[in-house]
Amino acid sequence: MDYSYCYSNARRRYYDACSEITSCQNRINDLKNQRQQKINQINQLKTDIKNHEEAYEGVSQIIKSEENVNSKISDISNKTNQASSNYSSMVSSSNVINKILNDVYNNEMTSTKRTVSNIFEKLKTKKNELNAKIIDLKKQLKQAEEDLVNINNRIASTESSLQDWKRAKTNAAYDMEYYRRKMNEAV
Repeated sequence: MDYSYCYSNARRRYYDACSEITSCQNRINDLKNQRQQKINQINQLKTDIKNHEEAYEGVSQIIKSEENVNSKISDISNKTNQASSNYSSMVSSSNVINKILNDVYNNEMTSTKRTVSNIFEKLKTKKNELNAKIIDLKKQLKQAEEDLVNINNRIASTESSLQDWKRAKTNAAYDMEYYRRKMNEAV
């Protein structure tokens, strides 16, 4: 038996195992960095989702008050009509020139109604934008969580390979020692 060949073969397996061990350790370190980055991303996405959901709820609550605001504007309009009627009655019984209050405040009331309507339309648009953003953030979160599972699986697989290469290194070291002794005995 050629112990020198067997020794060289064991030595090659030993250095191959050393190289693979280093490669596995580097991959594990890289994957652990990726895992930490993914965890940070997941935490940020969860914070973003929470903030957007809170904003969505706030906007929804404001929009729910639209009917109440419009009702109050109608009340003001009705009371202005009543005041205008009362004022006209008072003025017609005196020698003062009558001004119709509805004409005086009509532009202001129309402008106020338009402004309030625009505000609620913008809030409804913002609510829809927030909802779309929440859906997108949740989709990103789901993908990030799947990526994290994948990274963890790759870490476990690489750690298993690392253990296999450590065993291969140990076996090759034992074989090298065995064949070195055999070569020394043959001398």
